[in-house]
Amino acid sequence: MYSILNLNEIEQQQVQKVQTFISQCLLDNLLAVYLYGSAVEDGLQPYSDIDFLVVIKQPLSFNDRAFLMKGLLEISAYPLSSKIYRALEVTIVIYSEIIPWNFPPKRELQFGEWLRDEMIAGQYGKSEYDIDLVILLSKVRNKGVALIGESAQNLLPIIPIEDLFRTFEETLQIWQEPKDLIGDERNIILTLARILFSRESGQIIGKSQAAQWLLPQLSGTNAEILQLAHNEYLGLEIVDWSNKLAEVEEFVKLAKRIFNSY
Repeated sequence: MYSILNLNEIEQQQVQKVQTFISQCLLDNLLAVYLYGSAVEDGLQPYSDIDFLVVIKQPLSFNDRAFLMKGLLEISAYPLSSKIYRALEVTIVIYSEIIPWNFPPKRELQFGEWLRDEMIAGQYGKSEYDIDLVILLSKVRNKGVALIGESAQNLLPIIPIEDLFRTFEETLQIWQEPKDLIGDERNIILTLARILFSRESGQIIGKSQAAQWLLPQLSGTNAEILQLAHNEYLGLEIVDWSNKLAEVEEFVKLAKRIFNSY
């Protein structure tokens, strides 16, 4: 088994299971499998997924999708619900859909714990355009580890910086009302920190690094709400976000103002 510095033995065993399962499922259709995200950046935190990008040659049939999803369900678990499995996020793209590069990019399939109920019900998703792939591909190309296939720098496209900024702009439009924030407060706050760092630097870093970068620039309630999100991400405390909606909403508004000032 290979060794990835940021992963413990149990996590490496799960990565190996995913790699083996995907390889056996896709056979000659498989071009590459990359590990990316917290696992290879600033380390997995209590709520972190293990993130994979899979590059294939041809579209998946319905049976392929069903077999992949059912198999991944067996080796993935909701955060903090298992001692041996973390939540997986597996994104599959077809090589010819990303090379040559076009915006927005198209993904073939996505697996994630938030889709578990749909997958159990036999709904396996379909190929669709997804602007989030712009950020994902940028992250993989920057720091992704090739488990199978060529290095990300050799295989994946260079993402134009204007497409990255355009993706950030469209992402910010998602959070328009308080109801858009409920249930995902920690992730939204840390995502905004990452967006602001990337907008200023053109680089993509981990959530913890982005929070540490932004915190000294804030004061008062905005600094406090970012610190809370960062602490919860690190597993240092559990936050009851239900009584902090006004503070979260104000943080989102501030982040948008900062973004628009560039």
